[in-house]
Amino acid sequence: MIDSHAHLISDDNVAYPRVGADCTASCIMTVEQLLSEMDATGVDRAVLVQRGSVYGFDSAYVCDSAARYPKRLAAVCSIDGSRSDGAEMVRYWVKDRGAAGIRLMELVRGEDAGWLGSTEPGGAWREAAERDVPVCVHFFPWNRLEGLARLRSILADIPGLKVVIDHFGAMQSDAGPPHHGVDAALERLADFAGVNVKFTTIPLGKLAEAGIDAGPVLRRVMDLFGAERMMWGSDIAQSPGSYAHMTELARKAVRELASADQEAILSGTARRIYGARWA
Repeated sequence: MIDSHAHLISDDNVAYPRVGADCTASCIMTVEQLLSEMDATGVDRAVLVQRGSVYGFDSAYVCDSAARYPKRLAAVCSIDGSRSDGAEMVRYWVKDRGAAGIRLMELVRGEDAGWLGSTEPGGAWREAAERDVPVCVHFFPWNRLEGLARLRSILADIPGLKVVIDHFGAMQSDAGPPHHGVDAALERLADFAGVNVKFTTIPLGKLAEAGIDAGPVLRRVMDLFGAERMMWGSDIAQSPGSYAHMTELARKAVRELASADQEAILSGTARRIYGARWA
């Protein structure tokens, strides 16, 4: 089992200073703690996703942690897509610091869509395409329609991109049948072979609280993307709940699927996208 979306928060605020959200002792998740939780729950590897709301665009802790445990961990770094030197940032975090991917998201609610970047030369997208680096994109309910449409334009402009859409693309996963929140904005991205969809405790927890079986939701997304383009991530150190509960939700969500589909969703897709250094 591979956790494709684990956040880390260091207990050393001097070495890794937090610049964003307030963080008490209860929200700390060191790399040692994460590995212990993984061992206890049967999770073999994890992708460390920079938590931008805590560390901004300084991805030092996830990169340092992945470098310490290269056989089990990989790092995904936050990039400021609005910067004109996005390509340089990609090169730094991927080439110099060993990151396996980059991530784009809106750090401040209400920002214009510039956070998603452009396809201009020197930008992050073209550099990612040239280096075959996967780009993780996080949308919120308030910016998903504009963001997904803009992402579609980027994909059309730059063939061959690898993209991972976080948290089911912020779709309304508890909307019920027949579409379970899958809308035209998400459907239109399924035509691009490089687009992958990640689901986490954010939608799974919401479904569990509402007493809704997550299985039909996953199958609806599978109808579009196939299991080979879907992956699970915990969202630990962001979503509430224990790591054991998060892994239990994931296993329960896929239990009615064919074994090959379960393997793809719980490990295979993440290994294909992020696991080059694990070989």
